[in-house]
Amino acid sequence: MKPNFREDFLGRELVSEHQGADFAGWPAAQPQAVETDLAAFYQEALNEAAIVDITDPLGTILSVNDRFCELTGYTRGELVGTNHRMLRSNEHDWTFFRQMQREIMLGHVWRGEICNRSKNGDLFWVDTTIVPHRRRNGQIERFIAIRFDVTARRQAEERLRRLANVDQVTNLPNRNAFMRSVEDIIADTRATPGRIAVGILDVDHFKEINDCLGHGAGDALLQELALRLRAAMGRNDEVARLGGDEFGIILRDCASEDVVRQRIAGIFQAFAKPIPVCGSERLLSASLGMAMLPVGPAGRDELLKNADIALHEAKANGRGRAELFGEEMQEAVHRRAALREAFQRGLHEGEFVVHYQPIVSLVPGAPVAMEALLRWNHPELGLIRPPQFIEALSDEHLAAQVGCYVIDVTVRQIEQWHRDRVRFASISINATLGDFRSGRYVDAILAAIADGRIGAGDIRVEINEDVLMGRGGDCARSEIDRLHKAGVAIAFDDFGTGFASLRHLRDMPVQVVKIDKSFIRSIEHDRADRAIVGNVISLAHQLGKTVTAEGVETREQAEVLKELGCDLIQGFLVAPAIAASEIEPLLRADDVTARYGLA
Repeated sequence: MKPNFREDFLGRELVSEHQGADFAGWPAAQPQAVETDLAAFYQEALNEAAIVDITDPLGTILSVNDRFCELTGYTRGELVGTNHRMLRSNEHDWTFFRQMQREIMLGHVWRGEICNRSKNGDLFWVDTTIVPHRRRNGQIERFIAIRFDVTARRQAEERLRRLANVDQVTNLPNRNAFMRSVEDIIADTRATPGRIAVGILDVDHFKEINDCLGHGAGDALLQELALRLRAAMGRNDEVARLGGDEFGIILRDCASEDVVRQRIAGIFQAFAKPIPVCGSERLLSASLGMAMLPVGPAGRDELLKNADIALHEAKANGRGRAELFGEEMQEAVHRRAALREAFQRGLHEGEFVVHYQPIVSLVPGAPVAMEALLRWNHPELGLIRPPQFIEALSDEHLAAQVGCYVIDVTVRQIEQWHRDRVRFASISINATLGDFRSGRYVDAILAAIADGRIGAGDIRVEINEDVLMGRGGDCARSEIDRLHKAGVAIAFDDFGTGFASLRHLRDMPVQVVKIDKSFIRSIEHDRADRAIVGNVISLAHQLGKTVTAEGVETREQAEVLKELGCDLIQGFLVAPAIAASEIEPLLRADDVTARYGLA
């Protein structure tokens, strides 16, 4: 016989012991008093609405109602007489249960939500109230637990939590979760042993994957990469997807910079093997910027800014590498900021001029083309070239201002030469991603053509692969298409040095290929460079494109290029970039090719 108990809501015992009955099958109360009838009514209502069980102080189940059996999947016979621990889900630690036990053993009512495990292994959550019942001598005799199923609500909350904190593609923590982790780290710095490094990892040229294979393939690749990164991290480390192809990394217990570098080397092993995608394999690389958190106060924004500075340094140094933030990087940031400020001032005060470098055809009698190049007439340093101020143009807004300035000067110069009947082929101007993002750059060119100030063939726009890479690539392509439709020729600059030049040559509306000077430097005696240049020229011609060789400094180089079928040359052999007044005699010459002995 199993003991069972029945009591009213005041805790008074109505039936202290009943042979052969259980909680769900108690005999109806005798009509001894209205109080007893009400208690029985409440008891029946509770039995229908709630999940109820009774245990002794050791947790042995004495009685359960039908709803308890339905929820847990156990029969009454399987439950009564066993310990309530059989339902434990391991979702709560021992501290949770110790605190609960302490409360109820003191005779206090405990309220809270508990996760239990049913017979089939499913987890369920119950909003629980545990009421201790004492004997007349004050000793706790048993506990009555009244529960309500809140599993659906908890599951909905969990779905919302995952949406708020988990990246849906990689199943890694997302940016929100990563930011909270960094904040927690900073708040806990004094209690954290060792040092912590926080980093931002960017997959190099990931947009190429999406463009070539589609976003589905890109997502599959990110999922595999997330698994590899997680496997490469230490047990206490964290990796999160910040968005796109960016991942956030937290490395704990880093006693020194050397340890951080060792851990970084382990992370880069995730990129050592090709990743299968769409029936092929892709070998990826990544750039990583890390900043160490010493023991002491530090702001989240400052820490992430330092990591971002280090990431920028890694990309500037060639990608596929990691950089650890140092004070010298911060100094470089301040230096670039000062340069941008001076550059902005110089632009407004008219310190910039445009010079023109000739581009000469290797076919006799052809008119000379030119490339418009910016020069800074610095009040203290004199005339300086782009390598000395190129860092300022990393500011896209400033780069867009410069682009419009060069267009304005070039258009006015073209108008002047047309009025003076100076013959020339075209003038090339360089475009940056900032130019294309602003929209004003292409608008200015098309407006000048539409107003009849210049012809579409008078101007040529030079791009390099950096313009087509990254998040601004789609915008650049759209603007390039606008130019192409208006009849403006596009030249692909620095060809051969990029990640996917051949694909861009195939897909973009490019009319001119400019071979980078690094391949021309040793072309007279380096068979490899000569073979590369020869193949590029042949391929470009087969695709109907014209080829210009940059950086030509000797007649020997020009002779080799002529033998290989190159169309035009540009470099110090002809002239450096010079002022418009100085280049006019060259433009008026009858045969520039013969002038340099190349006819």
